Amino acid sequence: MRQVFKYKYCAGFGRLYGYAFRHNHMITKEAKQRLKILEFWKRHGLKATTEAFGAKRSTLFNWQKIYQESGCKLSSLNPQSQAPKNRRKREVDYRIVNEIKRLRLEVCPNMGKDKIKIYLDDFCQEHNLKTISASTIGRIIKDKKIYHHRQKISHFGKIKTIKRKPKTRKPKGFQSANPGDLVELDTIVKFSFGLKRYIVTAVDTHTRYSFAWAYQRNNSSNAKDFFAKLNTVFPYQIKHIQTDNGSEFHKYFQDYIKQQDIIHFWNYPGRPYRNGHIEKYNRTIQEEFIDWNQASLEDPDIFNRKLMKWLLWYNTERYHWGLNLQTPVDYMIKNNYLSKMRWTDTFNCLRT
Repeated sequence: MRQVFKYKYCAGFGRLYGYAFRHNHMITKEAKQRLKILEFWKRHGLKATTEAFGAKRSTLFNWQKIYQESGCKLSSLNPQSQAPKNRRKREVDYRIVNEIKRLRLEVCPNMGKDKIKIYLDDFCQEHNLKTISASTIGRIIKDKKIYHHRQKISHFGKIKTIKRKPKTRKPKGFQSANPGDLVELDTIVKFSFGLKRYIVTAVDTHTRYSFAWAYQRNNSSNAKDFFAKLNTVFPYQIKHIQTDNGSEFHKYFQDYIKQQDIIHFWNYPGRPYRNGHIEKYNRTIQEEFIDWNQASLEDPDIFNRKLMKWLLWYNTERYHWGLNLQTPVDYMIKNNYLSKMRWTDTFNCLRT
C-alpha cells in the first residue's frame, strides 16, 4: 500500500515533524547512558557515580526529575537543544541605518560595506555616534535587505515594470530512459588568427549521439539554425533539451523550441556539473578534433565539412565507456532504437 505524507505541500512542515518525532520518540545512545548512570547512582551512591562517570550531583538530580515527570519515559533523557532562550539582538542607532540606506540607494547604488564604512565613520563623528565595523554594516544590509533594484525607464519617462519569466529547471531525479529524453547543448568559443569562432555542440545523454556546427557569430538566430540541423541529423524525436543561460539560447531559438513542442530546461548559473555530459563532450571534441583543425576555423565552411566527417566517425566507429564499449549507433541498433536499414544523414546539413 502506497503511503503519502499528508502535509507534503506545507513548506518546512516535514522537517519540523521529523525533528519533533526524533526528539519525542527516538531513543538516543545518550539517553540509554543517562539511565544507566541513574541506576548506578541508586545502587552505589553519589561518590561512586561521580568517580565512575564524572557526573555532578546537580546533573543527576536534574536527570532524575525529568525522567520521573515524564512518567519514566526513556525518550525524556534525550539531549535537548542547548541554545539560549533569550538571544542577544543587534542594537544599532536608527540614524546609522538610515545613513546606510541613503548611501546604498541614493548616493551609489549597492555600495559595498567597506566603502560605506569610510563615509559612515565621518557621519558618526559628526553626530557623536559609536562607529561600527564593516562586517556589522554587511549584516545590517542583509538583515534590513537594503538592496537597490534597477528600474527601466521608457522614453516617455515612465518606469517599466520588469517581469522576469520563471525558467524551467530539470526536475530532481530526472533520468533519460530513452533516446531524445534529454539533449544537452552548449557553445565552445575559440580564437583563431585574431578571429572569434563559435562551435555549438549537442549530445544525447542516453545514447551519447552527438552533433556540432561552427558559426561566425554567437546569436539566437544561429542557435535556431543549429537546432534545425540537429533535428535533421538526430534519428529520433527530441523531447527535452538543457542549456546554460547564454544569450544565444533566447529569442529566436526559444520561439523555435516552442513551435517544436520541446521542453527547455535551463541549467543553474555557476553549476556546469549539472550539464555534465555536454561539458565532457566539449573537452573530447576539442582534444580530438578542434585543436587539430584550428587553422580551418578561419573559414567555417571548410571547418564544418571536416567536422561532419569526424562526427560520422564519432557516432559510428568510436567506442564509448559509457555505452559498455559500443558506438552510439551500435547501441541504438542493439537496443532496437534504430533500424539497421537507416543510416546517418549528417551530410544533409551541408545542403541546409
